[in-house]
Amino acid sequence: MSKIVVKNLSLEIPLIGQSRLFQKKIDKNFTQQNIGSTKVIKNKIVYSKILDNVNFECNDGDNIALLGHNGSGKTTLLKVIAGIYYPSSGSIYTQGSISSLLDVNSILKHDCTGYENIKLFWLHYNKSVDLKALVSNVEEFSDLGDFLNMPVKIYSSGMAARLLFSLTTFIKPDILLTDEGIGAGDEAFKDKAKKLMDEYMNSAKIKFFASHQLDFIRKNCQKLFLIKKGKLTVYNDIEEGISYYTSINYNSN
Repeated sequence: MSKIVVKNLSLEIPLIGQSRLFQKKIDKNFTQQNIGSTKVIKNKIVYSKILDNVNFECNDGDNIALLGHNGSGKTTLLKVIAGIYYPSSGSIYTQGSISSLLDVNSILKHDCTGYENIKLFWLHYNKSVDLKALVSNVEEFSDLGDFLNMPVKIYSSGMAARLLFSLTTFIKPDILLTDEGIGAGDEAFKDKAKKLMDEYMNSAKIKFFASHQLDFIRKNCQKLFLIKKGKLTVYNDIEEGISYYTSINYNSN
């Protein structure tokens, strides 16, 4: 059984201390213009409160859309679930294997070739799968061809996304985290990625999709987590959540 339980979780990242780089006037303006998150000051240190007292519980079969404006905290929440970030306060409990399609740069090793990255991914994430099968899957699905023999640092962002997507989706974890994952690559690859995601939706696992694609959310998710300035509201009715997201009430300060 897969499970995620988040209680009173907050994450604060320090931005400005007693720095001489910022005049008082600039610091005051920064306070007023800090739209993406709530700003707090502790011991004369400025913090960006990216996640603010977040609470939710997820279980097998939950397909969840993460929706919110840029900088609202969507990707940060996924990174906390993945264990990349640790909360400043509160708690998170996860049960089940986790795989994330988040930041390409945080997973792929740019000085290694595509094939070397496949093996490193296999060694780190899941040695229970067959390595030869994983290599074959990446070769077929990514369409990278001879580029798999070349270092990832020469890849375009779309090519790197193809490699990472091919690796991640083969593992088939209990908990899948994606951050606009189906938006990578050209139209042909998007279609392939969408078909693979459709197959994923048939399994009874927990899936998070941080996305602004409302049609995709309507089709594939039955819960919506709406985030604004780090505060999260859970909607069991997708249309209710989308309606509020597109309203003047969400977009106003």
